[in-house]
Amino acid sequence: MHPANGFQNGAVQNPDEAVASIRKAVEEAELMAGCEIHEVYLAASSRHFETFDSTGMTRIVGEAVTEADVRAAIDMAEAVRMGPTSACCTWSPRSSWWTASAASASPRHPGVRLEVRAHLVLGNAPAIETLEACCRRARLAVLDVFVSPLAQAECLLTPQSRDVGVAVVDIGSDTTDVVVFERGAIAHTAVLAIGGDHITADIRDCLNTPTAEAEHLKRAHGTALAHVVDPDEIVEVPGVGGRRPRPVKRALLCEIIEARVEEIFRLVADELSRAGYREDLAGGVILTGGTATLHYIEELAEHTLQMPAARGIPRDLHGLVDVVADPKYATATGLVLAGLRERSRDWHAEKLRRVRPTRRTGLWWLWPWGGGGEKRA
Repeated sequence: MHPANGFQNGAVQNPDEAVASIRKAVEEAELMAGCEIHEVYLAASSRHFETFDSTGMTRIVGEAVTEADVRAAIDMAEAVRMGPTSACCTWSPRSSWWTASAASASPRHPGVRLEVRAHLVLGNAPAIETLEACCRRARLAVLDVFVSPLAQAECLLTPQSRDVGVAVVDIGSDTTDVVVFERGAIAHTAVLAIGGDHITADIRDCLNTPTAEAEHLKRAHGTALAHVVDPDEIVEVPGVGGRRPRPVKRALLCEIIEARVEEIFRLVADELSRAGYREDLAGGVILTGGTATLHYIEELAEHTLQMPAARGIPRDLHGLVDVVADPKYATATGLVLAGLRERSRDWHAEKLRRVRPTRRTGLWWLWPWGGGGEKRA
């Protein structure tokens, strides 16, 4: 881990500082893992993405649906009109049909026509290319790019929760990502322009303290519910310009935090209602990102959203599980699992050969599974 200097609003602002941050983070990872790192998978921020559904169709020429038929239908679904700065960054199958009957997402039965409905994510090509360029300057080869909430799903969700319906809410530094999974596939995605930095700004403005000190107060003494705090407990708020610290009731600090976190969840509730998923998520809500580490945030989420909520802790891992058992590591661990899954595919090598040349035409082949509250590289 290393502070992500040179990044702002999910994009590279200062390439030199960004490269230095990436190198330092990789050096620390190499030191902990005891190996050299030359290749990486990237998680791109959801701030610069838009999503929609698309349909692709292909004729079945053989006796049964084959892998080639499935890929041909997906090719047709991805053949959408895009602007000069957009790229198709990921897709997820929502449903498939052959002939006139509904089928699974991976049919292998006789038929005449195969149709697939896919959920596409369009990204800002210049922003992602700039991030890749910084990695190359840091002497790292980029194997693939994933949308961060989809990477998180690799380590947070079970097949059962994806099937019955679940929402992943990633409260990042400047955005909150909402991804709904239903029937095993992505059903809806949204990005809300509010995040943990807004909580820090509220503390800074209300308590008249520097931003860095406000962030420390939030992490060291903050909770998402004010009424659970001792009303007589006092915390010291650092002054500005060398002035002496002053005492402030901790309950006041938590009231500031609770008000903003509740606003975030109300916006999430409004988004789920607009998409028609407020009543249909049996799996509830999984909270991730650095802000999800606030104490009692699950209780506030359940009260505001009126559905079960839990912190997203990376699961089914071995090794330093005590270190990564934290919502803010969901993206990183998800990238590792997504990379392993990609390498296990029979056609992975073929896909990597196709990814690089097609970027010049504006169409990227980046696949489904694939950000945090802290700005970290």
